[in-house]
Amino acid sequence: MIKKIFFLSIIAISCLGLIAEELRPLSWSEKLNHRERFYPVSSGNMEISWDAAEKAVCFDIRFDNGNDFWAYPRLQFKDGESLADVETIQFEYKAVQADEKAGYVCALATFDSGKSILLPNPKNKWQTVTIKVTEVTKEPGKVSYMAIGMNPKSSRLTYWVRNIKMFGNGKASAPVNTAGIVKADVPGMVFTRNEVLEFSLDAYIERPVEWILTDWQGEQLATGEWPENGKGKLSLPRLPDGYYMLKLQSSQVAFTGSRSFVVVPDPDCRRRNPDAFFAVDSAQVWLAGSAGYDAAAEIARRAGLVIVRDRMSWSSCEPERGKYSWGNYLRSVDAFAKRGISVCNTWHDAPDWAKNGNKSIPGDMVAVFRFAQELSRTFKDKVRIWEFWNEQDIGFALDGAWDYAAAMKAAYLGFKAGNPDTLVASGGLSKTDLINYSHVMMQNGLKDYFDIFNLHAYAGITAFPNYLSGIRSYMKRYGISGRRIEFTEVGSIIEGSGRAAGLYGEFKAHSPEQEMLVAEFLPKLMLNMQNLGVDRSFFFVLLPYNEQGGAKDWGLLRRDFSAKPGYAAFSNMMNELGCAELEGTLRLGKDIVGFLYRQPDGTQTVAYWSLSDCDVKSRDAVLNAQGAGKIFFSIPVKEGIYSGTNIFGTPFLAESKSGKLTLQATSMVSYINGLSGLKPVTQFHARKTTGSPIQVDYDRTIVYHVKLSDHFEIAADKDCASVKQDEAAFILEVWNLSDQPKKGRLQISGGKVIGLPGEIFVPPFGKYEVGLHITPKFDGNGNGKICVAGVFNGENTSPLLIPLLSLEKMMKASRTVNFPQMLDPANWRRNASARMEISFDKTEQAVRFLTDFPKTGDCWVYPEYVFQLPQESLRGALGIAFEVKVQEVPAKGFYQMLVMPVLDTQREKGKSFHLRTKAPSAQWEKRYVPLNSGGFNPADIRQIRIGLNWPAGTCCYWLRNAQIIYSR
Repeated sequence: MIKKIFFLSIIAISCLGLIAEELRPLSWSEKLNHRERFYPVSSGNMEISWDAAEKAVCFDIRFDNGNDFWAYPRLQFKDGESLADVETIQFEYKAVQADEKAGYVCALATFDSGKSILLPNPKNKWQTVTIKVTEVTKEPGKVSYMAIGMNPKSSRLTYWVRNIKMFGNGKASAPVNTAGIVKADVPGMVFTRNEVLEFSLDAYIERPVEWILTDWQGEQLATGEWPENGKGKLSLPRLPDGYYMLKLQSSQVAFTGSRSFVVVPDPDCRRRNPDAFFAVDSAQVWLAGSAGYDAAAEIARRAGLVIVRDRMSWSSCEPERGKYSWGNYLRSVDAFAKRGISVCNTWHDAPDWAKNGNKSIPGDMVAVFRFAQELSRTFKDKVRIWEFWNEQDIGFALDGAWDYAAAMKAAYLGFKAGNPDTLVASGGLSKTDLINYSHVMMQNGLKDYFDIFNLHAYAGITAFPNYLSGIRSYMKRYGISGRRIEFTEVGSIIEGSGRAAGLYGEFKAHSPEQEMLVAEFLPKLMLNMQNLGVDRSFFFVLLPYNEQGGAKDWGLLRRDFSAKPGYAAFSNMMNELGCAELEGTLRLGKDIVGFLYRQPDGTQTVAYWSLSDCDVKSRDAVLNAQGAGKIFFSIPVKEGIYSGTNIFGTPFLAESKSGKLTLQATSMVSYINGLSGLKPVTQFHARKTTGSPIQVDYDRTIVYHVKLSDHFEIAADKDCASVKQDEAAFILEVWNLSDQPKKGRLQISGGKVIGLPGEIFVPPFGKYEVGLHITPKFDGNGNGKICVAGVFNGENTSPLLIPLLSLEKMMKASRTVNFPQMLDPANWRRNASARMEISFDKTEQAVRFLTDFPKTGDCWVYPEYVFQLPQESLRGALGIAFEVKVQEVPAKGFYQMLVMPVLDTQREKGKSFHLRTKAPSAQWEKRYVPLNSGGFNPADIRQIRIGLNWPAGTCCYWLRNAQIIYSR
């Protein structure tokens, strides 16, 4: 990103003259003049389109408030497009901005070589630019992209680029990646059974080429010469469903890799189940990019999807109160709707005008109600499920759990007012161990304000039985056992960071082995989750996406929008089991897993596989995708020929002899169909679920919201507020989200309250506001609460509850034990995603943790202190206190600092609880983290981790003066 131009190495154009006669335009440069080739990079909101009138690529950018305006969309070079063959680059450009008199800071052509070329001052007329490659880099073959852009001085910019040409001698140089030049006119390289398997090569590959077709295991299926010396179209014979690869060979060109493609059933011929368990998070509205919404939605349709998850932005859709503009969000939903795919949608932002004093969660309850109402009304029959917020228990929300609960109530009421039939899901909780934040949500009376209990999880398969056990206990505790359980995000992390170079330089990609591992993991995870009683699971994510500085590759599609093997595995799983009912598990033999399903026609299907690392490794395992060996087993069925499919849908036949059907299990899931008479060893019992009650015995439309003064401080985990003085001030808002006036009285408990009014009146869709003071009442451990309730028009209301903590009272009433053992580096175990050192710093009188992280990747450091029992038991512990500082606060800030109590002594093993605390600064600061806030018994803690999630580079931090605070 180009934010500050003085960091760039600027080189002025030395030549605007004619191209030397001996050079000619390279044929591949013609393909650069398309909007799809540009990746939006700017400090604003960029739209890229083709301007037919100008015959140019058009870049239209709207900038937010501020003055750091820049736009530098990237033109990524593909395989076969190397500057090694180029001597000069030529293009034309022109620009116009909102305030033409404002001028431009500069205009640049930038390259990932680190050099930038200063362009002529932009004008509203075409200018021709010529650049010598020798001025850009000494190693042109290593340049992977260029960007043509500028820094305007006003908030709206439109500019055009056309006639991009690369001039050179045209000699062959770098090896050519087959995936970059083999094309097909189908979305995602996904063919349906009835489509012709037709492929073409990019125009600049004009020489004799041999093609080789293989299956996913590399077995050769066919070979031949590409028609017309590479200029024609290759038509393959019809192939069964499956995942295939095309490879190229030539005596004149060095080809690398392969072009994969998928054959799937015709979507119009698939059986459809609107309540199918299997789903995918598409995130289409944000990730479709140059592919476009229709193409991305068609890829989803071809996978057999009946419901996908997508996103929404309130700030974009209602920038001013009451003025709605649905734009791309409606276009994205419409692309799904016209293909018969419904949507589960979410948003997790709010315009500033709706925050009402909150940091991120909206505090204007009428605004939340109206927006939710308009959403469910506008998107009726297209969006089936609405989620309110996303991972509010971690960094997507900065306000208290009580603030989220209040806004969730308003959103639920609005959704139901706009469309009573819509389903409402709570925001997806990221912490599947259901930390205290999730308990405070429910203690705020949230149980009657959602139809679906919603979670997210990224873990190994073995973690889910414990997850679901805890979830069921939690739901029983709060009276919501009958609600649907849906995971709107689950994904694979077991394959680790991408090991292959990506299409875009900073984005890593899965290696072929990693792609296969995700394909193996996906159906295994889904079937296990269904067997554990989950009602629906959305795999993350359909479209290409990178996190962790580009190191983590998500997506069932690659960056070129071609389908990975995981896509084919999902498509076939959907085809085989999407309409079937799970009956239970089978005992098929040692190290073999079997799930029994009943199809709508009464026949049975068995999904089976042999155990591998994918089944048994923990959350953070990095696997090699080799899996287990082949194991033969038999199923007792009547004699006959039975059909099945492998993981990718390729059919096979198996014959039952003497009442036994002998099959071969591998680490990849397979399916055998047409069975009957099988009984599960462990029967699956589907839960009976219901949504939120239509009628309740209290007034659901009165919602309380509190604005805490600076006499309070919200805890890092947002599950309580510490009170800084004996008498603390706050503002109470009473919102009436109905069309009827409400009259009633407030009831506030938890201490002595000053300023509580008598009977109050709240107008329809209005609020009553009052300033109050409270002297909280604390127990012997310094714990208290503010609880707001009331009776309006003769009915009780849903409560508001804020847990309180007085550190002063807790410390006075408790017993503090110093832990000097934590200063000894020998007592800490190294635990980080990179090489780390632990030492004692005599100057600071502290233990020092130093870790050197790479520029990209999942950067975390959580050294482990194992308690020596019984002398270091945490039985009766209220919390842990310590001092912390970092050497330097990173420019990008911290993701988080966590204290992790762990119920095991092994490295990276055992159930852990993630307790967030305030990120450290470069000065010594004291931290206190409660250990008695629920979810675990401190007596069961065997080790503790104290560390950070770091952006990148060197991380150095110190700890000292550790103390455990016990109850007396």
